[in-house]
Amino acid sequence: MTEADGLKLENVGTEIRVPAGALVVKQGEPPRCFYVVVSGRLQVFRETAEGIRTHLTELGPGDYFGEVALVTGQPRTASVAALEDAVLLEIDKAEFDHVLDHNPQLARHIIRQLSHWLVKGDHRLEQEVVHQAKLRQVSWFDYLLMLGLSLVLALVFNLYNDNQIPLVHGWGEKLNVTEIPLTRALELHRRQAAVFVDARKANFYDRRHIQGAINLPLLYFDLQYPMFQFILEQMGWQDKPLIVYGGGFSRRFDHELAHRLEEKGHPQVMVLGGHYAAWEKHFPVVEKAGSPPPAMPLGIPGLIEWLPVGFLGLLLIPPVRRSPYLAMAGRVVLGVIFVEFALSKIMRPGVFALNVVEYGLMPPWGVNLWALFLPWAELVVGLFLVLGIRTRAAATLIGAMNLIFIVGLVNAILLDLPINCGCVGEVGEPVNWWKVVKNVGMLLMAVQIFFYDRFLVLDRGGFIWREREI
Repeated sequence: MTEADGLKLENVGTEIRVPAGALVVKQGEPPRCFYVVVSGRLQVFRETAEGIRTHLTELGPGDYFGEVALVTGQPRTASVAALEDAVLLEIDKAEFDHVLDHNPQLARHIIRQLSHWLVKGDHRLEQEVVHQAKLRQVSWFDYLLMLGLSLVLALVFNLYNDNQIPLVHGWGEKLNVTEIPLTRALELHRRQAAVFVDARKANFYDRRHIQGAINLPLLYFDLQYPMFQFILEQMGWQDKPLIVYGGGFSRRFDHELAHRLEEKGHPQVMVLGGHYAAWEKHFPVVEKAGSPPPAMPLGIPGLIEWLPVGFLGLLLIPPVRRSPYLAMAGRVVLGVIFVEFALSKIMRPGVFALNVVEYGLMPPWGVNLWALFLPWAELVVGLFLVLGIRTRAAATLIGAMNLIFIVGLVNAILLDLPINCGCVGEVGEPVNWWKVVKNVGMLLMAVQIFFYDRFLVLDRGGFIWREREI
């Protein structure tokens, strides 16, 4: 005879000993026996085909299990394993039916216990739904945290950076560069009384430039100025005025190059006035079919950047597309790409600003701010992704950055701009459709992370160490 919560079971069952770790009943197997715990502790759990385990409850002396399957005749709804050495009273189905028929008190107790489990299960389900809802919440605070942190870091670092740039181009600078009217410049060009200096990169200059102009790219001024001076000396043009022109509507190529030439001691330096592109219509120009700029090796970041292209194929497989493990891998890949590219631009924001100008999409006042802010935003958001912090918000920002990149790339392709992507300082890949495909892959990675990332993450609902247990 034994006792379960005051319910006497006389002359039935057989005592069995179960070692720690042993499985007493297995989920899905046909029911055979009813069990009462005499001593020891056991754990009740459910497990999906994918191996995701849900712990339901623990059992101790006086508790029982196995009655649900015997009453309904359905397979076991859960598994039970011993947490420590245990002694159980095992009652087969025939004995259980006999006891239940002659013991209304036990029947009522089982009904009460089942009702308690249902209520407890509903409560656990509600808690899990609330927890998942919290995980899926994206607050404005998440965005303000990342963007605000990026802005603060950018401004503070710029104060102490040897390559510091003004927040808005031209603020605090007294360039005092003279602008020459278009008609006057045309007259000097006809009389060959001035030297025209093209401030753009060689790729732009090669495709279209004012006849007789010398190319002196602002980006490589220190490197190419000795050759420029040599040409002036060889041609006997040292005393001629220099007229600088460029092509970007921000005019920063023109003014900055003119200022640099003045610093080198050239007495007559002027910037071509009027509309930034007026020279193309009024001056005789030299044109030739241009070739894309040479590709510069990006190293490991460039190889990693191909992974999003392979990601596009994985999205065609529905189970993989929804996998939290794929989301975690995507987080690491995207985070590493953006951190690597950010580090290459942070130290030299002025160089990155010139790359931004070449796309021709940013208003002049915003170029420097963008060149300072974006690399730090890439770094902060990339680190948040790798570390699993606020990943839904981080994925949203990564996706937004990729949308901006895609727009810029497509615009450059349609306008046939001979530029590199500018993703790694002075170097980068030529702008082409492959670069667009890579960014589309990264965009879809961000979308997949937004919807399915829930593994090793620290979010509004707390830290999720692993997906397999609830």
